[in-house]
Amino acid sequence: MSTSAKFACVMGCVLLASTPALSADNLAEPHYKAAPALVQSPMPSWAGAYIGGTVGYRWADSASSISALDPVFMSFSQSQGSIPTSLDSRLKGAIGGIEVGYNWQFGHWVTGLEADFSYAKSTSVATHHALEVGALPEMITSHSTELTWFGTVRGRLGYLATPDTLLFATGGLAYGQAKVSTNVVPDPSQPCRRNVMCSSGEASDTLVGWTIGGGLETKIASNWTAKIEYLHFNLGTIGNTATTLTSNTFWRGTKMIGVDSDITGNIVRVGVNYQL
Repeated sequence: MSTSAKFACVMGCVLLASTPALSADNLAEPHYKAAPALVQSPMPSWAGAYIGGTVGYRWADSASSISALDPVFMSFSQSQGSIPTSLDSRLKGAIGGIEVGYNWQFGHWVTGLEADFSYAKSTSVATHHALEVGALPEMITSHSTELTWFGTVRGRLGYLATPDTLLFATGGLAYGQAKVSTNVVPDPSQPCRRNVMCSSGEASDTLVGWTIGGGLETKIASNWTAKIEYLHFNLGTIGNTATTLTSNTFWRGTKMIGVDSDITGNIVRVGVNYQL
């Protein structure tokens, strides 16, 4: 066999031997790299203590009922309309203060406790002016109500509409400092010492009642939140008694009228809190 023939035979054998290996390589399944898993950002935490401040606006109603205690002069005057049976007034003004609280978080639900204290001094005066009628003199009855400060201790329950936005309802205890005063001035042209019906009285007390409301709070920066909130409150009743100012020793100190004032109101405010 010639050299060329031998070489061709060897090459043929090599090709035949390599064909199964090449076929196996070609038939092997291709390998693909798995796509990297998506990493989700953790939900922002609302749990823990916080402290902050609030400012807003308050309007309150003082509904006062008036009862004649003197069976002679005041009862007759009230029956004739010279003394009113009620006087209603509205207090309104700015309110601002501080608050502290603590939240617990369970998934999308957030619950907690919050306490606040605000300075909110406002005064309102209601007046009834009766003209002279027959034997009844001209008579002015006035009643003033003042609220100096206000606070609450409330529970909160909220739901995260988004990871950074909390919708919440709230309710609990409300308390505040109230002061009331009542004056009756018959025949303003004459000094009080000459008229038994001329009387005055006042009272001051810390009232305790309830409040309910709701709002929205949102995260604005790391550890900082901003909120808007509405509260309706009822502080209950404060009473006072007006006694005569006459110099007559027989009538001096006689209780003339009693006044009971129911104090309710509303608050709209905004606030900023820092999560500790």
